[in-house]
Amino acid sequence: MISLLIITVLTYNFSYRLNFKRHAILKAQDEQFAESLHLAAHAWRIALDRRLRPLGYSRSRWMVLLHISRSDAISHRELAERLGIEAPTLVRLVDRMETDGLISRRASETDRRVKHLHLSPAGRKEVERIKAYAADLRTETLAGLNKSEIGAALEVLMKIRSKLEGMT
Repeated sequence: MISLLIITVLTYNFSYRLNFKRHAILKAQDEQFAESLHLAAHAWRIALDRRLRPLGYSRSRWMVLLHISRSDAISHRELAERLGIEAPTLVRLVDRMETDGLISRRASETDRRVKHLHLSPAGRKEVERIKAYAADLRTETLAGLNKSEIGAALEVLMKIRSKLEGMT
């Protein structure tokens, strides 16, 4: 009876330690994935910043142009939310970009208090230049990966994004 008890305790203890190690490995892998995802996105932005800086674009400036190009007639509030910044911070940047002839503000047809942002022809031209630089960086970054690797990574990222966007 005592030997059965000892075997049970040893088996339980071994099983507990094995499960603990599995959990620690999985947790470390989850943490490593999240950190790698963050660091890869950060490295991408830094690399693109370096390439766009000689053209006179800071990250905030090119991000504004790209977001407006994706949602022409976007309001200040919507753009600030997408960029993750406060609306007053955005106003100064938009003022400068309007002065530079890259964007224009137009009154909303449904709400006089709201101004929508639009790209000017010069702004559209600059967006095309930015996209060309981004395409070159993307080509260099993905070189050496085959289509199935890129497809698998894209599928995982889309699932993660979908889950995160579904959270409130």
